[in-house]
Amino acid sequence: MAGHDGYGKHLLMQGAGNVAKLCGPSLEVDYGVGRPARIDGTVGGTIAIEFESRVSKQVRGAVLDLICHPFPKKLLALLPVHMSDPATTAVQCRNILRRFCPPESFRVVVLKGSGEDPHDEHDAALLATAIAELKARGSLR
Repeated sequence: MAGHDGYGKHLLMQGAGNVAKLCGPSLEVDYGVGRPARIDGTVGGTIAIEFESRVSKQVRGAVLDLICHPFPKKLLALLPVHMSDPATTAVQCRNILRRFCPPESFRVVVLKGSGEDPHDEHDAALLATAIAELKARGSLR
């Protein structure tokens, strides 16, 4: 497994299966100039996903990529690696997302594991639940 990013992508494939995309144009966020930003994954053509393990300020910056991504549903998965308080970071991110997205259109989850200390079963189940909740909130084709 290739670090924290690899762990997140591995979990996404476990939690979403063949509807998950880890590469290609669906991951791009166009800011109007220069190369597009890229998120970590998408599911089913309507859910944009970011995995973050960095410090809280950088995590909040990644939320902007989710907000600006054209897919209507957003999932942020936090890996408790570099944040001093992942629970507080999660609440901050929910508060930011709530300002721009309807509450039923996003989820923020705090994973138990990381690339250095995986908790596959727990974390894949947590992601699968969040994805299922987002799918249930409106049509996902």
